[in-house]
Amino acid sequence: MARHRAPGYQLITGRLRYRLLLGLWYLAAPLLASADTAETASKQRDTQEQITVLEADIVATQIRLTEQSVARDALQASLRDTERLISQTDTQLSNLTVKRSALSQQIAALQREGTELQTQQAELEQAMAMGIQQLWLLHQGGGLRVWLGDEHPDDIARHLAYYQLVLTAQKDTVTRYEAGLKILENNASALQAAEREATQQTTAIAGLLEQLTTQQAQRGETIARLNDQLENDQQRLAVLAENKRNLDTLLAKLALAAPSAPMKRTPFSEATNSLAMPVNGKPSNRFGAKRNTDIRWQGWLIPAPQGEPVSAIFDGHIIFSDWLRGQGLIIVIDHGEGWLSLYAQNHSLLRGEGEFVRQGDIIAKVGASGGSERTGLYFEMRQKGKPIDPADWIQRSARQR
Repeated sequence: MARHRAPGYQLITGRLRYRLLLGLWYLAAPLLASADTAETASKQRDTQEQITVLEADIVATQIRLTEQSVARDALQASLRDTERLISQTDTQLSNLTVKRSALSQQIAALQREGTELQTQQAELEQAMAMGIQQLWLLHQGGGLRVWLGDEHPDDIARHLAYYQLVLTAQKDTVTRYEAGLKILENNASALQAAEREATQQTTAIAGLLEQLTTQQAQRGETIARLNDQLENDQQRLAVLAENKRNLDTLLAKLALAAPSAPMKRTPFSEATNSLAMPVNGKPSNRFGAKRNTDIRWQGWLIPAPQGEPVSAIFDGHIIFSDWLRGQGLIIVIDHGEGWLSLYAQNHSLLRGEGEFVRQGDIIAKVGASGGSERTGLYFEMRQKGKPIDPADWIQRSARQR
């Protein structure tokens, strides 16, 4: 027979169960909380350790980047000084080579003159010998006949007159011979001096060539070290962007410091599609084309052999002629009315700031200064600071060679 429990009993049992569970929860809660706190503290310690490590890495990275920046600046300064020296040495070498060539021509002329003088002296010697023989014959024959009275007075007078003419001619020959000896002596002295100077110049040229070779090797080492610091494309992009800023800053300063002077001849603005290339060659890029993700070409890179002459595209005043970071040895010409032309990466600069140049004048030699690995000319045109497409100004036939 089934047992029936009173409703009150069930209520009391339910309450008791609730109280027991509540009590157990209160007893277990501190233990559970203690476990959670320990785990959280452990995670916090791990996180703090990771933060400390990251902060140390950040500081180390900042120090390394600062050191790299300082080292890169030092390398750029070294590159600047070396490329300036290369430009000066190359200019000295060119001038000395021209002088040596002129001296060689002078030596050749002196040698020809000496040969002609020797020939003339030999002819004078022969003339003097004949004159002496004539005088001796006149003296031996004519004088005896006059003394014996064997000559008619008219013949005597004629013979004496002829004798006098021969004697005068002989004296003139002797005088010219003596003058010739002096000229020949001067010629020999001048020739010796020229040959000594030529020897000195040859030695100097050899020394400059050796110096130039050393400077080129030093430049190569500096560029290699600079390239080693650029570990990835992002760093190279940053350097290109910095070089662009340097160039834009320079041109902005030049525009403010040296307002365009008016030109006397046809204005530059009327020279559309009529100018010659600044150097023989064909541009390897298009104006405005992407150089990389974020930078576009603002001018032309024209590949050309080292030493190829660079010419001014139009009359103007040189407002900058020096080294610029990222551009190397650079010349900027003011053509008036805000028009500028820029010639960068040169091996040497042949004209200086403040000089006036005519269209076609040689102003520099092609090179790879500024850290470039290939020789060529970087050429830009600007109007009031804004880059302009050279294709609108350079003759099409000239840029397709």
